[in-house]
Amino acid sequence: MRWGVFLLGLWLFSCSSGKEEPLCPCRQYGKPVEVTLQGYDGDVMEPFLSRDGKYLFFNSLNDGVTTSLYYALRLDDTLFRFAGEVKGVNHEPPHLEAVPSMDREGNFYYITTHDYPDQLKNLMCGHFSGGEVTGVHPVEGDFYTLQVGWLIMGAEIGAEGEYLFYTKARFREGPVPEEAFLGIVRRKDTLFLQEKDAGQVLATLNDPSYLVYGVAVADDKKEIFFTRLKKGGTATEICMAVRSSLAEPFGEPCVLVSGDMAEAPALGADGVTLYFHRKDPGDGKYHLFLMRRH
Repeated sequence: MRWGVFLLGLWLFSCSSGKEEPLCPCRQYGKPVEVTLQGYDGDVMEPFLSRDGKYLFFNSLNDGVTTSLYYALRLDDTLFRFAGEVKGVNHEPPHLEAVPSMDREGNFYYITTHDYPDQLKNLMCGHFSGGEVTGVHPVEGDFYTLQVGWLIMGAEIGAEGEYLFYTKARFREGPVPEEAFLGIVRRKDTLFLQEKDAGQVLATLNDPSYLVYGVAVADDKKEIFFTRLKKGGTATEICMAVRSSLAEPFGEPCVLVSGDMAEAPALGADGVTLYFHRKDPGDGKYHLFLMRRH
């Protein structure tokens, strides 16, 4: 028996057996702590931390009317200073520019509905520098379903810009999709093309009884974080899954945090600080939180 498979099996047992075993990374995270964003009092959704740890990117409320991309400067893990809109990406209402992501080289990815359905390729890319994104263009590849109702709901580019982990969703009526699932594509020249084993790699995550979205991936691509919502349900869950090597599929996910519309996990630059947004029942706004791995 290969040791990688054995260790992965041991990890899965420890996560599902109910015992407080140190092998389960889900149980190594502490309680959520709210993050302060100086100079901004709106909704904070879909956070992303730049790979160098300098910037927090996020969007305002996902209402699809005035949803815009913003950024803030990091002062410490729990304190950021608002810097304003990300220039070059936001349009006049009604619109949705959301779900930011960026690789080490400053290549900035986000989704838009500004030209939808005339433009069915709704994942965009440009280059971020000095608070502005330039050279914006649709991301090209074979991962779109070019039919009205289908959208790329969000994506995260890998640190080196080679792999793109995305959510594809199908909408019919209302803001909640009828289905949503994760996928992986790999850069080949100027295109992002499907990985032939992506379905197997993500099989335990793409449970058809859930809407699966809001993905974040560790730099080594051995840990994945995502949001899921039981179809017909109301309680969101932020989950984590691991694998022992890139040749293995991800193991069964475990739940890190649930309820109050907890969504959109994002790793900090240290790889052990996890950010996410959650709705405050008191003021009805989405706030930013973090959890630290011990």
